[in-house]
Amino acid sequence: RFTRPTDGRVNSYIKFNWPQRRTQGGRSSSISAATQRGSDADGDDDQIEEIPRPSTQSSSALVATSRHHSNQHSKHLSSQIIDMLSKSQRRSDRSLSFSDSASPSAESNYSVTSPSAPSWSPHSWANHSSPKGPPMLPSHFGMVSKMDKIDRQLWAFYIRNWCPGRSILGKTNSWLQDFAPMEGNNGVLCAMQSLAGIYVYDYQPLEDISRRINHRFALAEARLSELLSKMELTVAETSELITISSILSMQDIVLTERRRKQPHNPRWLEGFKQSEHFLEQIDEGSRFWSKSNVQQSSLRISQSIIVGRAVVLSQLMAPLKSPSVFDPEKEAARFGWLLYGNMEDMYEIHGGCGFSKKLLHSMSQISYCAARLYQDPESTIAPLTAKFLLSELREMRQWSSAPDSAPWEEAKSLPQTIEMVRAAPEGFVIESACHMTEVTAEAWRFAAIIYLQCRALRMPRNHPEVLGDLSDLAKCINIMPTSGYNFTAQAPLFPVFLLGMLATVPAHVSVAQTWFEKVTSTPVRSSVPPLYDALKRIWMWIDVEPSLKPPPKRKRAKLDVDVGKRFPWWEHLVKRVQENETEILCLT
Repeated sequence: RFTRPTDGRVNSYIKFNWPQRRTQGGRSSSISAATQRGSDADGDDDQIEEIPRPSTQSSSALVATSRHHSNQHSKHLSSQIIDMLSKSQRRSDRSLSFSDSASPSAESNYSVTSPSAPSWSPHSWANHSSPKGPPMLPSHFGMVSKMDKIDRQLWAFYIRNWCPGRSILGKTNSWLQDFAPMEGNNGVLCAMQSLAGIYVYDYQPLEDISRRINHRFALAEARLSELLSKMELTVAETSELITISSILSMQDIVLTERRRKQPHNPRWLEGFKQSEHFLEQIDEGSRFWSKSNVQQSSLRISQSIIVGRAVVLSQLMAPLKSPSVFDPEKEAARFGWLLYGNMEDMYEIHGGCGFSKKLLHSMSQISYCAARLYQDPESTIAPLTAKFLLSELREMRQWSSAPDSAPWEEAKSLPQTIEMVRAAPEGFVIESACHMTEVTAEAWRFAAIIYLQCRALRMPRNHPEVLGDLSDLAKCINIMPTSGYNFTAQAPLFPVFLLGMLATVPAHVSVAQTWFEKVTSTPVRSSVPPLYDALKRIWMWIDVEPSLKPPPKRKRAKLDVDVGKRFPWWEHLVKRVQENETEILCLT
């Protein structure tokens, strides 16, 4: 469990303002709200509020949904964008309370705004000429699903407090723009409520909330099992299955205390691999001569990126497949659905991962090249492919749809973002969503370059080229905020981990350590603490391990021309990490 800050403000992976309950003397009460079911239980003293962005254009928008039935009773979802973070909203319209499960009285200022309808207040009809006034709208007005109070609170927390912490790119915030409109599917809704409830329970451990979380998780899991048991699934059912599986896998990622230990595979990885399998089943790319002609829905793109990101990143610190199970043709075509669309689509920075689809696919290809070379050290194709990928990564220019960012036609001819980073003055910290988005994507680009150099080209971590790229990566990380409006789950977790793990220069270690220390100091649930703990354990042995110790200066620049004859030290690193750690590292 986590203790709420004194001011009740958390502006990190989740974003809320949840002030501590006050006693009559004005001091913060240390008594659990579970014991305070008295007269103040429904008051305004223990309500969760959003944290509006300071910009005029909100970074996230609320997606409302409605269901339309055709003559064949087919179901379609449509969405309506409603600005939930407007400063003009009153506190009562932007807050919710978990103090008590009873319904609020009509006279209280308590209000849970329907996540799909404009805000309203019990007092909005006060000046009506009728003595009683017209009846208020039902609590589920404008929504597909009917919910009771606790369900609405969990749903509202997911929309207003959890989703804004996923991405600063409102347009491509997958969890909000594409998953939230599926609340008409009960399994998806229950999965979202269960996920949100975990965070709520961290700060307000009430028995009612615990029971509801477990119940909603059981319903989501039951629906997932029902879909998996079907012999044939429609496209809509497959899409529902992928969404439920993705949300429940994310739940396993953040529930770090419940993760499976080795030798068992983690549930989150099994869930995302399962989703990858079903994405392959509904992939329509084979029907098109050119991948640039494939048109995907926003939901399918989001599913592809969220699933692809988790599976691709899991490969980076995993052993390469043995020749007996490695299928080169199948592996080469894997994640092909990330390449659908034109150049503009492929190089756009997506809120679901913090970088472009093209870069994500390139990282999977790096792992493929390393596997091919490991199986056949005399192969000339794998090293040539790796060098081509390196050249492509060096020239890659990603672009963003964030406010004030240059559109693709302009961005592709602009200097790379690293030029701006290198020119930043000492002590500079990013303050705009535009710069945060572009520098984050640039950090991922350098992480991919370093990963390729070390694993596919087998360059030592103190090679001059690797050191130069590590320095640029450190500069990117050094100017990023570690909390606040522009800090979200888009933050480059793996690049920071990579910098700390491969660092041979004290300054690089300091940058990574400072980032981890600041991020973990915020009282919020995330996958960062376990990864930081693993990094600290790696620091204890990586510089003294004979097979991983950086070579002397006279040898580090003299690499064998034949890449296959170079020492595959990354594979020894992966093996040692797996031997020392109790669980598979989660880099998501």
